Amino acid sequence: MSIQKNKPKKSGWNSLRGLFSLIGASKTLYILSILALAVTVALEMSGFLVIRHVVDKVIIIKKGIKPLAFWAGIFLLASLGRGFFSYLHGKGKARCAETVTRQIRNGLYDHMQRLSFSYHDRSQTGELVQRATSDVDEIRRFFAEQIPAVCQILFQFSINLAILLFLEWRLALLSIIIVPVVGGISSWFFFRIFEAYDSFQDQEGHMTARIQENLSGIRVVRAFARQKWEIEQFREINREQLKRGLKLTWWNSFYWPFGHILCGLQFCLTLLIGGYMAIDGAISPGTFIAFSSLVNSLIWPMQELGRTMAELSKSHVSYQRIRVILDEEQEDLISGNSSDEIHLKGDLEFKKVKFGYTENLPVLQDISFSCPRGSKIALLGTTGSGKTTLVNLLPRFYDYTGGEILLDGEPLKNYSRHMLRRQIGIVEQEPFLFSMTVRENLTYSVDRKVSQEEVEAAAKAASIHHSILSFPEGYDTMVGEKGVSLSGGQKQRIAIARTLLKDPRILILDDSTSAVDADTEARIKKAMNGLMKNRTTFLIAHRIQTLKQADTILVLDKGRIVQQGSHEELIRRDGFYKDVFRLQTRMEEELQEELQAAGAV
Repeated sequence: MSIQKNKPKKSGWNSLRGLFSLIGASKTLYILSILALAVTVALEMSGFLVIRHVVDKVIIIKKGIKPLAFWAGIFLLASLGRGFFSYLHGKGKARCAETVTRQIRNGLYDHMQRLSFSYHDRSQTGELVQRATSDVDEIRRFFAEQIPAVCQILFQFSINLAILLFLEWRLALLSIIIVPVVGGISSWFFFRIFEAYDSFQDQEGHMTARIQENLSGIRVVRAFARQKWEIEQFREINREQLKRGLKLTWWNSFYWPFGHILCGLQFCLTLLIGGYMAIDGAISPGTFIAFSSLVNSLIWPMQELGRTMAELSKSHVSYQRIRVILDEEQEDLISGNSSDEIHLKGDLEFKKVKFGYTENLPVLQDISFSCPRGSKIALLGTTGSGKTTLVNLLPRFYDYTGGEILLDGEPLKNYSRHMLRRQIGIVEQEPFLFSMTVRENLTYSVDRKVSQEEVEAAAKAASIHHSILSFPEGYDTMVGEKGVSLSGGQKQRIAIARTLLKDPRILILDDSTSAVDADTEARIKKAMNGLMKNRTTFLIAHRIQTLKQADTILVLDKGRIVQQGSHEELIRRDGFYKDVFRLQTRMEEELQEELQAAGAV
């Protein structure tokens, strides 16, 4: 799903004002760099006046070498001044552009970190990455290249026109006939290139998302031998990218031939009339030479206006794409009771809780149960029954839409998300590990300095300490992207240790031992029994051996609690839990018989 759709387009002028507002504290430096550019252009144009004077007052009347050397010195000083101010301009604009880019990236990354779970659910990671990279870089070019280019064109036009009017006002007026035409074409061109680039960037976002998704799931692709299908899918997306890129290129290439013809005709007309006036004696030869050079410097930069306008339209598109993200409302992390002095006890009560990701599609309905502090609640149900959704309400990843959840006697919504997430620990079914060392992954859950003894204690509790010591560099071993260098069981045990190091008041274990063997699972459970003491724990599991340790077991079906009770109570009742218990018991007995038979052989 594209994250840019269903958003109103802002006008070009609003976008330009928005872009300029990004410069912030660097405004003074940027203005000074533009003024330095104005001085640079003025010194460059003054050289043509020097040439005019040398031709008319030195060469034609043959004054000698000294006057010629003097004016050559003047020209050299102007060139040195031009170089100096050009350096100031280049340094100033580069510093401002890079500063603005850094601030935008920081602000955008900060904003994305604070967006709601529902926003990330409907957004493609590849598109977000593209907007934080290529679109931000386009804004860097706006300040580093496009605005200076527009200013240079305006400075050249203004200064050249003033000098031309000074030299010969009739020729000067003749020389700017083309300017309104080029300006009108450039404005029209701006809107055409804007539409083409918007479409091109949108398709590039799809392509980036496809690449990111494919590389993230490369093991699945190869496991199912789907490389050929993936290649065809990518080629189709890339074919559409080519189509939109060619359209963009066509609009870019269309402007130049037309502009060359107009500017060439204008220059020829000025050259013919100016040459005739020089022959007729109406203007001096030096004036004709200077005038011809100035007209060339007036006309050809105007053609650059079309290219610059095209680049401005790209910045306009990129700014709009970034604003779409920045205009998204941030998740409120601090509203409610957020005091660090609050230590949750873990008493929970669900009262007819309802929730749905969309208004007309409920996921949880009339969920009611009590969970005293320190107790263990197990959740069982088929895929899509609402188990993970239920526990995701506790740290307020999503807010329930009906009923009430009481935590220590207070409505859950009275607590800030920040405080809840600091005191709730989660081990997911598919834990995520960062491309960092094992120690850094373990200590990621806390924002304080952690001793090696604490790290090792958590690792031992999760039955991963000895495995870590067998790694090439122990706790300093680098973990591959998403933990690909570790087995599934090792990743889950590291995730468990990471959560235990957090020392949460409420534990959520989402099928957290699904990828370990029975022996390792037994060691983890034994170590965690003491750690779960006085902590409210939610267990999502499918193994009866895991579920039976819970004080209360909730069986969910289609978002409703269909059975509730202890293991002993539920196996005496007909229903889903008893069926699962019988099935797993029979499978274990059959497996045991096969092992005994194999041993006998």
